[in-house]
Amino acid sequence: MNPSENLHKERMTIVVPVFNRPALIVRCLESLRSQTYRPLHVIVVDNDSTDDTLSVVEKWKKDMEVDDDFTMEIISESLPGAAYARQTGLQTVSTDKVMYFDSDDVMRPGCVSEVMSAWSVDPDADIVAWPVVIHHEGHPVVTHSIQGDILERHLVHALLRTQGYAVKTSFIRECGGWRGDFPVWNDFETGVRLLLNNPKIVAIREPLVDVYPQAESITGLSFSSKHGKWEKSLLGIDGSISRSGRHDSSRLHGIVNYRRAILAAHYAREGHEEFASPLYRQALQAVPKEKRPLIRFAYHWTRLGMRGAFSIIGRLL
Repeated sequence: MNPSENLHKERMTIVVPVFNRPALIVRCLESLRSQTYRPLHVIVVDNDSTDDTLSVVEKWKKDMEVDDDFTMEIISESLPGAAYARQTGLQTVSTDKVMYFDSDDVMRPGCVSEVMSAWSVDPDADIVAWPVVIHHEGHPVVTHSIQGDILERHLVHALLRTQGYAVKTSFIRECGGWRGDFPVWNDFETGVRLLLNNPKIVAIREPLVDVYPQAESITGLSFSSKHGKWEKSLLGIDGSISRSGRHDSSRLHGIVNYRRAILAAHYAREGHEEFASPLYRQALQAVPKEKRPLIRFAYHWTRLGMRGAFSIIGRLL
């Protein structure tokens, strides 16, 4: 592409937090540089890495940043956790729109172009969102599409994954940005706050990103290893729902308690009944008596290794 063609195009910022990913961060950055859209500005936030990640990023920047159409900034955040790093990145953003990305993952070449095309069709949109492909143990799974009651679907399926949407910078700032006091499910929690503010959303149907879960990531691949932290995020979501004053808050709280039951079932499947039992009791006690059979069903269904409990009970919850 001729650089002169980009003189009047809007720049997109992509914020990438990174902690101890010297090999994976290069794959991630290469996928950003391969974007067909220009101009781009990438902000890498080193989250106090203890290996040579920072030097790897600095070398990549020196070798690959060659023109004004693809610029890169490296900053640091010493407080541990991706949410702190993302919030530090947000404070640095100067463009009208921002995307967040994880150092483990790969952005398909047309991603930013598709996003900006969607905004050109509907400039009033607050969020542009899309599904992603999760590659878990060699089995790729496409996440749920952005449609229907998006807040409800996000509470159940976490639709607004970090790698699955772009947002107007002013909007995410108005919603409070990223909260570092939630070390897990922080994209889930942030997505709830965004959706409680009734954004206008444009959905792209095709997946634009490939996600590669890592065992040593912030959330990891098990639930029991982060016992207590998931619960804290759910409590924070309950608080945001209560403060929203929505007419359907009782139903939304019910879905959060459904999530508690599912989490308890995962604890039980991982052999930690001491974590599962109190959380399951909490979920039961928090819903009206007539709805407790639905929570029991969700718990036992999931504990057996089955999926999709909400598709069976959701309308009744």
